[in-house]
Amino acid sequence: MAVCVSIINMKGGVGKTTLASQIAWQATWKLNKKVLLIDLDPQANASQSVMSPHKYVSYLDDGGLTVADIFEQFTPTGTATGSPQKLDPLKAIHRRVRYKDGSLLDIVPSRLELSWTLRNPTGKETLLARFVAKIEERYDLIIIDCSPTDSILTDAAYHCSRYILVPIRAEFLASIGFPLLDRSVKAFQMRHEDKTIEVCGLVFNDFNRGNVKREHRLAREDVQDKATKYKWYVFLNDIPHSDSYFRAAREGMPIANTKGAQTKVKDEFAAFASEFFGRIGL
Repeated sequence: MAVCVSIINMKGGVGKTTLASQIAWQATWKLNKKVLLIDLDPQANASQSVMSPHKYVSYLDDGGLTVADIFEQFTPTGTATGSPQKLDPLKAIHRRVRYKDGSLLDIVPSRLELSWTLRNPTGKETLLARFVAKIEERYDLIIIDCSPTDSILTDAAYHCSRYILVPIRAEFLASIGFPLLDRSVKAFQMRHEDKTIEVCGLVFNDFNRGNVKREHRLAREDVQDKATKYKWYVFLNDIPHSDSYFRAAREGMPIANTKGAQTKVKDEFAAFASEFFGRIGL
């Protein structure tokens, strides 16, 4: 059965999507795992990063299903018969790559129309978990890239997940989203006592190696203090900034196989990934 991890921070601009896509690639490319990435952000940046922007647009133009269809599958609007339609889960999964050893990377893409779900959320919070339950035996790891809001989409991710990974940047107000995330997780667990979900760690992402300014140090100290308060683990390995991650996103490739990426950059991400996979028992 797959290990499911949601990547969440209630604060935007922390490199969440880059982290989600590169973890998915690393598990496929280096650990030879079967991985599914679910894009749960209406902006669909993870979809474009893994599929490449051009192929993503072509996928939508060809009528490819997205995560929005999972949430709207019982809504009759737009169907030919005017009746609710049940979605075939396999049709919502796009195969990005499969290697000869059986390892693979699949994705459930997103699209802007996912935001419609927020307008009428009643009864939809478990639909993603029901989808995952039907396909999880096909995978070793499921990564969910979440939007930076506390909404039905967040609850939907919680219903699926065993772990939460929190990317952060060492900057002013870096920990501003922590209290909301802590309350959100605890409120979910109080409503669903049979569900076990925990924060597996915080990782400093897009870290500037040369930034040793006072505000930067204060931000790291604040994050560490808050992590201690909430009893959250802070990863020992940071993920320093590199423009190669932008190239990897444009090309839809893992950082380990991106042209021009320095060995140091690849090794730094591999070190974090190894620590992360150990934390979740992969």
